[in-house]
Amino acid sequence: MIIYRPSLKPKNRHLQSILASAKLRLRSLRHENPVKTAQQAELIKTPLATLQGFYSPHPQDNGQLAILIHGWEGSAESTYLQLMAHHLYNAGISVYRLNLRDHGDSHHLNEDLFHSCRLAEVVAALQQLNQRFSNQQQHLIGFSLGGNFAVRAAAAKELNFTGVYAVSPPVNPENSMHAIEASKLYGPYFLHKWKKSLLKKQQLFPHLFEGTDWQSQKSLQTLTEALVLKHTEFDTASDYFQGYSLTPDLIKKINIPTQIITAWDDPVIPFADFSTIDRLSNIKLVTTPLGGHCGFIKNWRLDSWVEDYIINEITS
Repeated sequence: MIIYRPSLKPKNRHLQSILASAKLRLRSLRHENPVKTAQQAELIKTPLATLQGFYSPHPQDNGQLAILIHGWEGSAESTYLQLMAHHLYNAGISVYRLNLRDHGDSHHLNEDLFHSCRLAEVVAALQQLNQRFSNQQQHLIGFSLGGNFAVRAAAAKELNFTGVYAVSPPVNPENSMHAIEASKLYGPYFLHKWKKSLLKKQQLFPHLFEGTDWQSQKSLQTLTEALVLKHTEFDTASDYFQGYSLTPDLIKKINIPTQIITAWDDPVIPFADFSTIDRLSNIKLVTTPLGGHCGFIKNWRLDSWVEDYIINEITS
């Protein structure tokens, strides 16, 4: 474990976590957003799924590409992802922002519902990008659930990256769900966002929800159980959560330089969960005392330390 102590302000972990996604932080991009100006909307079609991506090639190509994956119920438009993309682009690095199934404006692209064990389709999409940009150094960067996907992708033998960076990923997803559920702030927030996404899906594919009283569920646990039994191969919610846990056995399969960056005070990812993978030689665990969930805000201009850290790792 490597511990960094950047000067992080504000220090409140909930404020840090809220600011990670706050639109206020995008004010600097209102007048000029070169990533958006350069972006090309694309569909990555694989035998398993069609995923949506946004490619922003840098005009002064330095032979490097960063592929970014958002968190649960986020998207390529999420604040933390846009700002990471912006700083990478300013450093001369081309950027590819990938939407997971049923995230952003992609609900219509695939009939079956998203769930967090759909790793194979993400690997298939990343494999296409690996091949397409084989003349470039490729870096995979994921936030929260996207970080969990990034670590699992790093263990896939089909893929090759110069480096993989996972910011605030859930290690034991069941523990993370309980932490979210126990909060009067995060529980209702994620339940509302998930139900909003499911409603959009139901309007497109109403037959998928026949016999599922998902709208009456009042907790993430019961909603997960209702959907897992109907829409996945898992028999229980616990089996489902185990299906995308970052276990020592999975970490030991990683042959790509991989870093996990997390904060001790993350309110939704229990820090104790990282004890199961700490000191494994296949991964570098970078921790900060403060930073909340995907926040790491370092000053009152709302800049994030994690952007500086990852860009320094890539360019040094």
